[in-house]
Parts: sequence; structure tokens; C-alpha cells
Amino acid sequence: MSLSSSWIEKIQSLPVLPQVAMRVAERMQSPTATTEEIAKLIRSDAGLTAKLLRLANSSYYSIPGGVSDVNKALQFLGFNTVAQLVLTSSIFGSFRSQGTREFPLSSFWTHSFAVGLLSEITARSLQLQNASDCFIGGLMHDIGKLIMMELSSDQLSKISIHAREHQEGFIETEQSLQLPTHVELGTALARFWNLPNSVFEAIESHHQTVHKSTEAAIVAWSNQWVHSKSIGHSGNYKPAEEINGDVSIGTLKLSEKHKSQIESTFLKEFEKAEAILNGN
Repeated sequence: MSLSSSWIEKIQSLPVLPQVAMRVAERMQSPTATTEEIAKLIRSDAGLTAKLLRLANSSYYSIPGGVSDVNKALQFLGFNTVAQLVLTSSIFGSFRSQGTREFPLSSFWTHSFAVGLLSEITARSLQLQNASDCFIGGLMHDIGKLIMMELSSDQLSKISIHAREHQEGFIETEQSLQLPTHVELGTALARFWNLPNSVFEAIESHHQTVHKSTEAAIVAWSNQWVHSKSIGHSGNYKPAEEINGDVSIGTLKLSEKHKSQIESTFLKEFEKAEAILNGN
């Protein structure tokens, strides 16, 4: 099913992604980036500055004496954590909706962040240069559901209720009801925001078994693994035992030992997720 012109017009009425977020992510991948350069970019956005300082002063980090300076916060938190905060805040902050009873946003954010984090850790372990693109792709893989919440909350509720009652996956329910899918909505937004191809492909193929890139395969595998561990919730009601977390494993060529190392790193780093998510 292709999107109607009315859906495309509605998507193009949504706010554009703040350019400071993409610029921060881009510069943080560069070996020549400096703390002062990144701090200057963040200071140009008062909202991001406030969230960064709130995270640095959260109980999770417990920095002695507290932090009131962006440079100092960067030094304590590290580039990866700051990039995750900036991107999470900017992407989800572009939507006004607060969630519904059938689709609580806190659980959705947890799921999305977990997929983004696992995707980035997997990309780093495979020594891919654009690991932060994998974080963005993972974070945004289900962004179509937020679009639906923003533009047609009744449709989102209808899908969520049907999926729960029939113990189906969200995508299966969309298809059975012959409605525009969150994948179609998400890829339309990725085009509108002019996101990198790797991010577009990750959104487009996260429910597929064949992928155009390693990055897309990483996001698909990460999504399935996070679903299988019931970390957060994104409207998927397919029983955990029916979720195959290894659909993309052939493409990625991850050994059991390598997978175990990635999963161990994820569980350690995911502890900070609550602090980052609470900052949004």
C-alpha cells in the first residue's frame, strides 16, 4: 500500500528535525571533534543545554559538587552518552503527543532507546564507521507509530487494541486491517527530514529478512532481540516465543560468543537509559 497524498501532506506539516542534533551527531563521529566545539553546538539550543545539565546532575552520575557548565558535563558523560541524549531529546521532542492508554509513551521510548543502543553497540563491535547512524536508525525504526499518534490517534488505538486482542504483531495488524503501516509513515518522514540512507533503510526494512546494508540488518536484529527480552513496549503483542531474534544473524555473521559480548555490553550500558529517558 502506498501512502495517499493527504498522509504525505500531513507528514510534511510536522516540525523538521532540529539541525543542531544532526550536526552534533555528525561531529561526534569525527576524530577531529573537540569538546569545546560540541559544547558550543549544544549551547546554541537552550533546551538541549538544560537537559544535558539535568542528566549530568542526576542521581545516576552523582558527580561531586554538581555540574553547571556544558564543557564539564561533556567531560564527565562522554561523547556517546551526550550524542544519545541529544538525538533522543530532539527526535522525540519533535512530537507533541503524550501517549494514550492503549499506547503509553514511556514504554515506547524505552523500547526505541534500547533498540538504538543495541544497534550502536553492535555497530561498534563490528567496527563500522557510522555507529551513530545505527543508533539513529534503531531509535527511529518505529517512528511511524509516533506519526500515527500525532496525526491519527484513533487509528493507533484501533491497531493497538486489535493487536492485543488477537495477540498479533503491530505490523501484522496494520496489514490485516489494510491501513497505512508505521513503516510507510516512518520512511516518508525520513525522506522529509532528509536523513542518511542507512537510517532510511533501517526504518524501511526492520521487519524484513533481507536488507540493503549491514546497518539495516543490525537494526532489524536489535529490534527482534529487544522484543524477545520484553524491554519496553511498542504495541507488539506477538508472544515472545514466536519472535525470532536471529533473522539477521546470517547477514551479520555474529558468533554466539560475539553475540554474548554485545548483549553483556548492552545490559551494562542500558543502566543509564533511565537517566537519559527521564531527561526528556
